[in-house]
Amino acid sequence: MNEDAELILFGQKIRQVREREGISVAELAVRSGIAVQMINALEAGRLDPPFDLMIAVADGLGVRLSVLIPAD
Repeated sequence: MNEDAELILFGQKIRQVREREGISVAELAVRSGIAVQMINALEAGRLDPPFDLMIAVADGLGVRLSVLIPAD
């Protein structure tokens, strides 16, 4: 799987978990300390996040990072 596809899958997983938990983008921004625009870019697969940002998103969603990372 190429990096672009992985970023898209990562973003889709963030959105899927966020919506399943009933968390808005704005609420995730507050919980994770990440700007709304950055979360939107992550969900759209337009941002290759550093590890600490990935951890912050997972923490904001209340899940382990492994839940968000696509399996090969």
